[in-house]
Amino acid sequence: MLIAYGTYAMPNTPLEEAAPMLKDIGFDGVEICVGPEHVLSMPEEQDATRRHQLRELLVDLRLGIPALMVMGHLLPRDEEQHQRGLEHMRRCVQLARDLGMAEPPIVSMGIGGKSADWESERDRIINTLGDYDKLAAEEGFILAAEAHCGAAVDRSERALHVIHSVSSPRIRLHFDVVHFYLSGEKEAEAVECLLPITEHTHITDARKHEDGSFDLLLLGQGDLDSVAYVKAMDAAGWDDFITLEVSKHVWGQDGYDVEAAARTSYDALTGAFAAAGVEIISMTTPLRLSQLLLIELATVCRHPDIDVEILSKLVPR
Repeated sequence: MLIAYGTYAMPNTPLEEAAPMLKDIGFDGVEICVGPEHVLSMPEEQDATRRHQLRELLVDLRLGIPALMVMGHLLPRDEEQHQRGLEHMRRCVQLARDLGMAEPPIVSMGIGGKSADWESERDRIINTLGDYDKLAAEEGFILAAEAHCGAAVDRSERALHVIHSVSSPRIRLHFDVVHFYLSGEKEAEAVECLLPITEHTHITDARKHEDGSFDLLLLGQGDLDSVAYVKAMDAAGWDDFITLEVSKHVWGQDGYDVEAAARTSYDALTGAFAAAGVEIISMTTPLRLSQLLLIELATVCRHPDIDVEILSKLVPR
């Protein structure tokens, strides 16, 4: 497994500054966040020159991109918003490709809705994801739909129902263990249940209160059993990125320190790996480097006998 960090935690830090910082800390990947609060870190509208420069920067730093995280919700208020969402997704897929994400690019977005409305919204969620599946088939990407505490899909049985109902290799789960923990599930049980339908992961921390409320915290500062989580991920055979997320509950506070949060999160997760006896694979291991260099060479040369998409599928993002 490899460790990545999400720029959701860095809304005011341009990727040109964030990427070297994260590499220096020890991360091997950067999940890039796109949204109205993140226009300084990653504006959606940028020219081809800057996109190329950012791609080259990530290649030089040997930072992978596990996913492009798009803010907002898949479940629309009405048909007009739904159509705007589909077009927005199309543009984000192109941005992901321009930044050098491996094929097929993974784009993540929250499902939305409210937990109490699951019964009434279930079919609409499935139909909405069906429309995104058609777009994914046209554009050649994978949508990782995020379940979230308090949202319509907030527990394992609901996630399984939705993903299995859509029944497409292009519509998968964005699995953040903390949201299932907050819904009352055990970390290892959630992993065992959901990893077969998972395309992208997050981990952060939380502390529950007796009144049912909770605080989202930096990893290591709450009650999540990250060691049990890492052991379960390893036992289930996950060999891709685990992406550390920092909630707005944290980065929205006065005095928030961008670099300190990243270092604290990294230390907590690497500590969990050590306690679990699980190895962290680096992008700079010889095998990983040889795979990445081959993909990059094929991308640049566009040799007719080399299928870049097939090569990309052979190596985790």
